[in-house]
Amino acid sequence: HGPIDWDEFWRVVKGHGAMNRDRIRNYKKTVDDGAWVREAAMAHAEKRAARKLAMAAE
Repeated sequence: HGPIDWDEFWRVVKGHGAMNRDRIRNYKKTVDDGAWVREAAMAHAEKRAARKLAMAAE
């Protein structure tokens, strides 16, 4: 190890690192690939809420 290059450190922190493009691409792919899970969870939550509301109205 050697002295810390603070300029390089802050460039990476600000999103200009060597792996930033790969990280962003992987993040977007993960979000896209998981969309069906979020949609299914929302549909389930809506169905449960509707069922709960119907039971409360009885």
